[in-house]
Amino acid sequence: MRFDIEGFVTFDTENASLVNLLTGDSIELSQTSNRLLKELLFHRGDILSRGEIFQSVFDRFGARASNSNLNQYISTLRKGLSELGIEKDVIITVPRVGFRISDSVLIASDSEYQTPVYENVNLEDKKVKKDKKGYSFYLIIFMVLFLMIALASLIVIAIEKVTPDLFLQKIVQDKCVVYMPSSQTLDELSNEFGMTHQFDCTTAKELHIYKQNVNSRLGINRQLLIIECDINKNKCMSYYVREKKNA
Repeated sequence: MRFDIEGFVTFDTENASLVNLLTGDSIELSQTSNRLLKELLFHRGDILSRGEIFQSVFDRFGARASNSNLNQYISTLRKGLSELGIEKDVIITVPRVGFRISDSVLIASDSEYQTPVYENVNLEDKKVKKDKKGYSFYLIIFMVLFLMIALASLIVIAIEKVTPDLFLQKIVQDKCVVYMPSSQTLDELSNEFGMTHQFDCTTAKELHIYKQNVNSRLGINRQLLIIECDINKNKCMSYYVREKKNA
């Protein structure tokens, strides 16, 4: 951890050193002096009693603690800070209590430096947007596929008349939203084509149903395309039914 003192002296707790950034002068601290200055700076604004210092700086690390030793280390730190050009009294003695860092001294630690603030992007929102794009992509693919099949039928069969049901109605059935020909119900359409597939509407889905009759010299061709999209799973399935009645 690094502390800046008065803007031009740095204290590096890892290297146990004090450095004047203007002159390059430096002072290496003993491990005990390093721990003592670190504790005082870390608790700046508070008064550390002698007992607290004995415990956190000396006893915990097996060093001999006494008032005489503590006073000696405090004196050494004061002398070092003064030699590096700091004119203020950094460490203040609180009579019969302990020591504290002076409020008039400018102190900053590396944890207080401003870090870039990045926008908090909602991943769920990004996922929803991505899912919507994927869903639209699948729907477009299936619609293009159906149109290609219909066009191929028009070319292969000698077509005389095409009667698609272009008018769609929107039906809500449980959690399914169904877009289908307006002239029929979902049950009627299922019965007409003998569909055995049962649509599960217990989860959010969209059904797009397209029906087309093609009359030719050879007979009547009926085509049915069903696109079943599971909204939650972002997955679409297609069902294509084609029936031919000879003339």
